[in-house]
Amino acid sequence: MNDMTRNPKSFRLATLTLACGLALGVPSVQAASGDMDAKAVLDHTATHVIARNYARLADATERLEARLAALEEDPVAENVIAARAAWRAARADWETGEAHLFGPVDTDGHDPAMDSWPIDLRELDGLIDGNAPLDSAAVDGLDGDTKGFHAIEYLLWQQPVDEGRESADTAANRLADAPRQRTLLVSLSGDLNDHATAMAAAWQGDDGHARQLGAAGTPDSRLYPAVRGALQELAEGMDAIADELAAAKLGEPLESGRPDGVESPYARNTRADMHNNVTGIRNLWLGSLDGVDSGHGLRALAAANDADVEAVDRALLVALGWIEAIGESADASGQLAFAEVVADGKPVHEKQVSAAVDAVSDLRARLAAALE
Repeated sequence: MNDMTRNPKSFRLATLTLACGLALGVPSVQAASGDMDAKAVLDHTATHVIARNYARLADATERLEARLAALEEDPVAENVIAARAAWRAARADWETGEAHLFGPVDTDGHDPAMDSWPIDLRELDGLIDGNAPLDSAAVDGLDGDTKGFHAIEYLLWQQPVDEGRESADTAANRLADAPRQRTLLVSLSGDLNDHATAMAAAWQGDDGHARQLGAAGTPDSRLYPAVRGALQELAEGMDAIADELAAAKLGEPLESGRPDGVESPYARNTRADMHNNVTGIRNLWLGSLDGVDSGHGLRALAAANDADVEAVDRALLVALGWIEAIGESADASGQLAFAEVVADGKPVHEKQVSAAVDAVSDLRARLAAALE
């Protein structure tokens, strides 16, 4: 993890051959049937999971922009609370989407503009303390590490974990005395919404990415000449976020004992980020955004190939459970922020994080086995 950019996405991706992949290579009636099943899964996943997830994200960032506009106009505790809740809601839609970070989110540069981590605090504070314009054009020209989710997070919460939590009243007083912070928050949220809206739009329409993915293997798709390649894209997306979660988001802080690189620390949202990463994997697996098996997700293809889909189902639940358990106090009175868990070095917390690493690694292995 470097100082100025987000956790690198150079993952150790397994080359997965998906369910019905072998059948696709055999010129037979059975292969044609399997091919059609795979196309149905691709079309459903592209339209009802990925495109819907991005549409939800665009709606959520629009609500965040509205809440921050209200906060700029009236910096009171109630508006701080509403803006913070809107940030968390938009963040959830982004983090579930990290299971499919391909297509326009990558090729059109939305990921670094929306989610670069860590942020450049020196540059951001200099911008706030200076007199340069803070309008939408200025924010559009900023580097990724001075805008996006985490720049907004910093301005809404600001106080680092080791200094305790900043109350809504304290934040309201701070922002009331800092009009440039309020102006920047609105401009940053507008830029975030512009990217989310553009990304959602890129998945729509006759030539949108949902159509390209869903029509894989047909003349209607110029991006995916074969069904196998499109399915591979989905599998690698799931594998990539599982790898990042186990190795970087959980594993690196566990190994170093340092909270420096923990993502979403100001909002104490790290655990929720990780939970939503696993939820994003589940969404592709089940082919739905509500946790119910649609019968049109990758699980259906794996089941048709006699894979142990129930082992993946259990692994998803176990991974979610261990992530939720991190930092849970003995008397069940509350949870520490993930950065606090990392920093305190208590053996019980190290065991919880280690168990979560193992659970996510097991999920990754079981997914690979089910989709081979």
